[in-house]
Amino acid sequence: MRNLALRRIQVMKPYNPPLDGRASNRGLLLDFNERTLPPGAQKTQLYPEYFDLEAKIAKYAGVEAGQTMITNGTDQAIDVIFRTFADKGDVVVIPEPSFAMYAQYARIAGNRIVSPLYPKDSLAFPLTEVLAAIDGQVKVAAVCNPNSPTGTLVPVKDIERIAKKAKNAIIYVDEAYFEFSGCSAVGLIKRYPNVIISRTFSKAFGLAGLRIGYIIADKRYIAEMLKVRGPYDVNQTACDSALAALNDVETMRAYAGEVTEWAKPLVERFFEQSGITFYPSAGNFILFKPTDPAKVLAVLRQNGILLRPQDKPNIRGTLRLTIGTMAQMNTFIKVYESAILKPRSQKYAFLDRDGTLIFEPPDDPQVDSLDKLRILDGVITGLKQLVNLDYKLILISNQDGLGMASFSAKAFELPQKAMLKTFSDAGITFEKIFICPHLASDGCNCRKPKTGLLDEFLRTADIDMENSFICGDRESDKRLAKAVGLAFVSMTANGNFYKAIKPFIRRTS
Repeated sequence: MRNLALRRIQVMKPYNPPLDGRASNRGLLLDFNERTLPPGAQKTQLYPEYFDLEAKIAKYAGVEAGQTMITNGTDQAIDVIFRTFADKGDVVVIPEPSFAMYAQYARIAGNRIVSPLYPKDSLAFPLTEVLAAIDGQVKVAAVCNPNSPTGTLVPVKDIERIAKKAKNAIIYVDEAYFEFSGCSAVGLIKRYPNVIISRTFSKAFGLAGLRIGYIIADKRYIAEMLKVRGPYDVNQTACDSALAALNDVETMRAYAGEVTEWAKPLVERFFEQSGITFYPSAGNFILFKPTDPAKVLAVLRQNGILLRPQDKPNIRGTLRLTIGTMAQMNTFIKVYESAILKPRSQKYAFLDRDGTLIFEPPDDPQVDSLDKLRILDGVITGLKQLVNLDYKLILISNQDGLGMASFSAKAFELPQKAMLKTFSDAGITFEKIFICPHLASDGCNCRKPKTGLLDEFLRTADIDMENSFICGDRESDKRLAKAVGLAFVSMTANGNFYKAIKPFIRRTS
């Protein structure tokens, strides 16, 4: 295998400070000009040691000891790879749109960048264009897998085709989202030593604030890159946290499993049902394209939800959504539905009370005591059915002379509260209750069949006029339904409520 590291790197000697075992040494450590006493419980006065962590990473990644190198996040991994293998003026291939730091470090190194584009319609990996761009001048080809921000997954066989053609170039594969995609090119390294992989503890492991990642490569190239990375670039706290994370991989896998197996499909179904364009993703994020991205971004921000807008080639006008837990994604969907999408028209059942839901005494129509309260047959069953069919319940009733001496407010409230409690105990609630307290002789505008009680509600509510209805046992209820333009479901006074509404809800459900 020809060494692809820059000649000036090859002739360098690595700085190998004698760190192994120092942290556990109980004697005097007088060799590194460190503070000789720890400032607290942890030995933060000592320079960090990486040996245990890199061995643990190698085991986790399924490679031999000596094939891993930790870095200060993936950013340093990118920097080290480009500085080790690509000199000023060398050509590097970086498909676009992708993670911005590839091009950033390539520009810092003075590389010439060739950028095949992910096609606008599918955002599939531009394999043909990448292969066409590779010639004897190319020193590094970057493959983000899955790609951020598009979520595109590159099959390992396609990476192998690139590695075969670019024998004299490094094929750098960024697997930052490996724990979510489950796809890795690690198996290629034995046959294609020019394949170098980076991963991170920032994503699934949740250590972004500590900045720790790692490189997987042939031992020969690890040795070259160690000359470029500083000997103490990753701090001890980050190393300790990474070790702890690798000792509890199941916790990470449980989180990643919830994201990929439950939460992401939930969001995908929501986008599909809402007619929102999105792109399939193998990561813990989804790129989607709303009709008005600026508005969506602003409205979600107002509701405490931050998304990442994209302005890169072929994805302008898209937003990137990080997928979290089921609870978090349900919150996102709820806010999106209520604050951005036009609320779906709501089905309402406007229901009379006396003679429809509760027994109305024919000789004394006022239900003014608990003794007179009796829920009619089929009411609980019928109301539960309506709730299950996503109906909102509205109670509208004429109560002759309510508040007068002969029919006090207290006399009304006692059976009314008892009735509502019975319904509530059965999981049934009314969104609105409208009561007209007047006598017919008062000439008010709110007594059924006049619409005064409902005018404001009808003006502001988004009512599904086709499937909503009014149910009652009197001519006034029928005339009210006609006045507001809703279907009328007739019921025999003190009859069976469920039998009365059943034909209508069968037709409309």
